[in-house]
Amino acid sequence: MGRQVLVTQILQQLSEAHRYGALVVGEPGLGKTALSRAIVDALADEVTVIHIGAQPSLKKVPYGAIAPYLTDLSVADAGSPIAIYRALTKHLGQLKPGTPAPLFVVDDAHDLDDSTSVLLTQLIATRKARALVLARPTPGPPSEFLALWHDHILHRYDLAPLNLEEIHELCVRELGDQILSSVITLLSKTSEGNPMFLLALLHSDAREKFLVERNGVWCLSGERPEIDLRLTDLIRGQLRGRTPAELEVLETVALAEPVALSILRTICDPEAIDDLARDQLVGFSGGFDKGVALTHPLYGEVIRAHVPIGRSIAIRRRLLTLSEYQTGSIEGFLRWVSWGLDCGTVIDDATLLRAAIVANRLYDHAFALRAAREVQAPELRSRALVEIAHARMTRGDFSYARELIDETLQNCVSLRIAKEATLLSIDLRMRSRSNSAEIQGDADRWADTIDRIEQQAGASDRSLRVSRLGCRLLTCFVMNLEGRYQESEKHLLELRDHPEGTDETRIAALALLGEVLGATGRALAGAAATADALAIIAGHGHRFLRHQEFVITRHGMSLVRAGSWKEVGTLLADYPQSTDGGMMHFGGMLEFFEGVVALRQGKMRTARKRLILAVEGFRESDIAQLMTLSTGMAAYACAMAGDSAGAQQYASEFAALPAYGPLQARLLGQIHVAGAEARFKGAAGSIAELRRIAHYASTSGMTALAASALELAVRLGDTASLAPLGEITSGFEGVDGAVVHSMALAMRAKDAAALESAAIQARDADYLLIAAECFGTAANVLAHEGQGQRARALQSPLNELIEKLEGLQRPQFSDSQSATKLTERERDIVTLAARGYSNRDIAEQQGVSVRTVEGHLYRIFAKLGISRREDLRDVDPT
Repeated sequence: MGRQVLVTQILQQLSEAHRYGALVVGEPGLGKTALSRAIVDALADEVTVIHIGAQPSLKKVPYGAIAPYLTDLSVADAGSPIAIYRALTKHLGQLKPGTPAPLFVVDDAHDLDDSTSVLLTQLIATRKARALVLARPTPGPPSEFLALWHDHILHRYDLAPLNLEEIHELCVRELGDQILSSVITLLSKTSEGNPMFLLALLHSDAREKFLVERNGVWCLSGERPEIDLRLTDLIRGQLRGRTPAELEVLETVALAEPVALSILRTICDPEAIDDLARDQLVGFSGGFDKGVALTHPLYGEVIRAHVPIGRSIAIRRRLLTLSEYQTGSIEGFLRWVSWGLDCGTVIDDATLLRAAIVANRLYDHAFALRAAREVQAPELRSRALVEIAHARMTRGDFSYARELIDETLQNCVSLRIAKEATLLSIDLRMRSRSNSAEIQGDADRWADTIDRIEQQAGASDRSLRVSRLGCRLLTCFVMNLEGRYQESEKHLLELRDHPEGTDETRIAALALLGEVLGATGRALAGAAATADALAIIAGHGHRFLRHQEFVITRHGMSLVRAGSWKEVGTLLADYPQSTDGGMMHFGGMLEFFEGVVALRQGKMRTARKRLILAVEGFRESDIAQLMTLSTGMAAYACAMAGDSAGAQQYASEFAALPAYGPLQARLLGQIHVAGAEARFKGAAGSIAELRRIAHYASTSGMTALAASALELAVRLGDTASLAPLGEITSGFEGVDGAVVHSMALAMRAKDAAALESAAIQARDADYLLIAAECFGTAANVLAHEGQGQRARALQSPLNELIEKLEGLQRPQFSDSQSATKLTERERDIVTLAARGYSNRDIAEQQGVSVRTVEGHLYRIFAKLGISRREDLRDVDPT
């Protein structure tokens, strides 16, 4: 898996006269043995293969690795290199004459004894044998084989971990192709591309602890992968033979990673640290004081699980005595607090509260609960309750989280706690599918709390004014949910530039403004606003991490509306791995955007697959409230891909969903359901529904939504929607608006040249469905105008596009094909006429009258756009 190119390269090396083998170097578990099996299988009928398996126990035994081939050697000659050489060459000499030199496959060559290494390299150097040598980079292949590599007799290949695409391929082989991207990302991070580790994680005993199959789709269960016995044995076997000093370093680093190198050298043997670094078991990060960590995360999991509790506490106490340890990474800070709690160290309440806040931001909710529950100071207890509610909410305990939030806000006297509790309440309402009125109720309660705090304080300060900015932003959020974009935009522009605004208020204002701009046809400006919000988040580390998914959702939608496919791809590649825990909370977000892009491009089978995955992901986590939209789009993609049963299923699911989330998302889902239902209920009702939604959206200022409804109506054959579609999209920003606008104008004018130009514009922008529709319509127009030759010229680019549409067929495509395609009788007549046969000769050949032949020729000339019989010689009748 993922090594096919390498197998081909090595086989090519083994076939070259001046090369006598290959040296493959790779870490344990990367697949060296599997690679050698593939090569041996390919050479099975061509060469004799001799396997040599080196073992650590035989490394100091001269010729121990080749003992099975020296059975005829006398006791007296057992210590003679010359006798052993002759015995082995004699064994090789018993091979069939004329056969190629035998191939030695040396596994674990790093454990090969010196005597065997010298003997094998002599055989290779004298061209009496070839070799496929497999070794780990540390301690590395024997020097004799390295010398052959430097002399260009052996070619070296360094085996790399599997990349993300290859990991996905392996997961598909083991689980099937219905896998959420979050699963692939988690497995990639955990295994780091090591096939052996990855297969161990995918084993049925291991995967049931962190994966769940729902409706045929593999999703994360919310737990982290656990190390099972099979994987533990693999890793512990690779760590055998390390000295006690090295094991102490490994245990300390595993418990504390990343730990500052200066601290590690204080409590551990510096020489052991250097040896482990040289063997690539530990690595260093940059910075003034390098951080030390294990090179593979699974090594740390196994070591931590097997450090005795007494020894673990002793190591942690030694580290806790070094006060500078807690000033390292944020992960190191959390570990320091956790150790302090384990070891009975007194930790002040402010530190515990900070640890709970950070843990929640990093999605470590178990530790957030533990730290927050330890907070005892009355002045900090309310803030700790907010963090407990946060952790409870993420674990799915919505009712208890709601009780804690309401209790906190009831007599709140802190502006900061009021803000945090209100934002958490909004988050909880989004997860529990509450409506906009309930969210506005939270905003009103926040405003009342601010007023009460102001009266109790007896003065007004900047904190009060910033809090009121937050209330206004929350009201704008509600306006956006209700589709009141024109009203919201005025407030958001003021809030974005407010002189007393903070980075956090600017993030919210920019994200909401980006949503407004994208929904009203200004997708490029919307994407610029949300990009600015993401830049602020990136500049503050973990501080605003909780806002990231809120902004990413709106940024992605603006990019899609702009037709910026490359930027969408970059977004999907960058953000899933931005935090370890965040992947789980993306739910089906990645699949959703991939499906939306495929749908927009016209790749319906791909869109169907990705959107079905998105629906399953959103069943687990739908923070952005995209379930209604993805369900409606899944119904449409199923219908367009020919899956009527799937279309009906998702249309029924959409109808059963409660009315929650952004109005625009609900209406866009409804638009796609109407398009889907046209396949099994007829187009008339769907067109009427689409026109109704378009009118409502247009009068409400939701112009992007109106354009979507009109475009689907046009696709169903409603030419009356072309005029309003062209008018609405005339001012749209981005490629998407330009493509749809050109299509609408050209189709309305029935101008073949304009349609062909619009088709080329759409094709170049990867709007394949619109391009095919324009080409097909242009061909029909030309055929009806009697310009058959020009119509036939469009058939080739149309056919290329139809192929890319994954088999999708539309009426205008088949109409254009039938309008220019010759019948079987017409093709026969063209062939005979091109050869010079007269009309009477053709009539006799075909068994028809001369008048019938003349009628056929008239229709042929119209289809082909010619007027002379001589032009038939240049026609391909097929």
